[in-house]
Amino acid sequence: MPISFESLHPDVGVQISGCDLSRALPEQDFKALVEAYYRYSVVVIRGQSLTPIQQAVFVRSFGTPKISQRKEFHVAGVPEIGRVGNVKNPDGTPAAFLDRYGDLWHSDTASDDHLDGVTMLYCVETPKVGGDTCFVSLSKAYETLPADLKARIAGRQVTHNFNKHNDYLLARNQGAAKPLSPADRAKWEDRVHDLVQTHPVTGRQLYFISPTLVKTISGYTEVESQELARLLVEHATRPESVYRHKWQVGDLVFWDNRASLHSASPANYVGGNRLMHRGYAYVDTTH
Repeated sequence: MPISFESLHPDVGVQISGCDLSRALPEQDFKALVEAYYRYSVVVIRGQSLTPIQQAVFVRSFGTPKISQRKEFHVAGVPEIGRVGNVKNPDGTPAAFLDRYGDLWHSDTASDDHLDGVTMLYCVETPKVGGDTCFVSLSKAYETLPADLKARIAGRQVTHNFNKHNDYLLARNQGAAKPLSPADRAKWEDRVHDLVQTHPVTGRQLYFISPTLVKTISGYTEVESQELARLLVEHATRPESVYRHKWQVGDLVFWDNRASLHSASPANYVGGNRLMHRGYAYVDTTH
């Protein structure tokens, strides 16, 4: 049947039906998915049945895979796909990365030079209570930003660092993952980007900030930078601006990391396991 589209929120998110991602899509259907990805920033496709290899193929159809630093959570033989959730290995050690608190807004490419990245989460298991993922639009956030805040961020640059974010996660999730080796930490240098940007495909203006990775904003002290980041994220994530996705097994959700922020939410794992397969790709926006 032909693919169809249903908007999920006035600002962000679309659900697409009529796709079987376990096989190659017709060219016109894949083009429609890419257009929806840029227009809505977040795409939801339910009712899929994907092996990790099939998901990796779909990830690669968008660009060059980004391999997660948390190697212990790679799916065996498929390094493009990592495991996220609370499942355990037979010896009781974590088989997936788990952030038990899940209340931090971020972009998955803020620590990279290449900001145009797609993240894809595929739901293998989901608990009965909680575990939703929330999304907001950064272009809508800039469009509605009060004039005084727009003036404060005009022409500024933001410095992000992955190690700052990772240290924060591990400190509040003791034992959830192995600390990175000194060699791996050294790979993550400071990344400096314009705070206000024009999206290279949509042409929409946005502000790009990932709060737990922020070290400084140019022209401000470290304390002032953190406060300004807090104000920007608070504005972007006002309750009326949030699309909250309630997971079902077989959901594939993918999103534009330049154009959106996302956040996990707490789950009641007494109600069951959570297991997501996660992939990333750097997207070439020049074509």
